[in-house]
Amino acid sequence: MAQQGMDAMYEKEEMSVAPNRKSFRFDYAAPIDIVRELERQSFGAVINVSRGGVAFRAFMPLKIGAKYEFNIRGVGSLPGTIMRRFGGTCYAARFDVDEAQKRSIDKTLAAIFGTEGEGDTTASEKADFSS
Repeated sequence: MAQQGMDAMYEKEEMSVAPNRKSFRFDYAAPIDIVRELERQSFGAVINVSRGGVAFRAFMPLKIGAKYEFNIRGVGSLPGTIMRRFGGTCYAARFDVDEAQKRSIDKTLAAIFGTEGEGDTTASEKADFSS
């Protein structure tokens, strides 16, 4: 009986820490420039990118909640908001774009990661979200 309670608690715990990502993230090593009002605020290296945002290491501090233009080599220039900081010098940003722009990002990521030409499925739809 006690084991059943432990199993149920473990399942609940496991579900509560399950990732709630809306988009598959691609590991992507590329330079990034962080710009506001045509002035570079910081620069760094991308950690991963998705249709919804980017994680990156920055070489100059950025303000959480601030809006910037993220110039990512190979992906393009996208407006976004810094959502959080992690690991000291790393940041997560959400792209402030509409669905049409997200589809464009999907196509770009599909071209970069070699997932295009396989039907009408976007890169994020091809991702395996089971893990």
